[in-house]
Amino acid sequence: MKNKKKPLTFILAALCCLNLIAVPAAASQLPEITEDSIVSPQAEEREWIYRIYEGKYQKRLWSLTYGYWLTDWIDCVV
Repeated sequence: MKNKKKPLTFILAALCCLNLIAVPAAASQLPEITEDSIVSPQAEEREWIYRIYEGKYQKRLWSLTYGYWLTDWIDCVV
């Protein structure tokens, strides 16, 4: 029984030691920032569009970034 535990203990110890060894990661080079660099927004831009349909106020969300509707028409409470 003891002979079976030794190889298993050795394997587990070896795996634990491998996790402790730090492998240096190659860092990617950062882009150069100059005075004429332009910062552009990365978030999606959205706009609510309103209408009156059959006497009810409604709204719908339009994606300015991608050019398509994000919601169906929703009745608004005035």
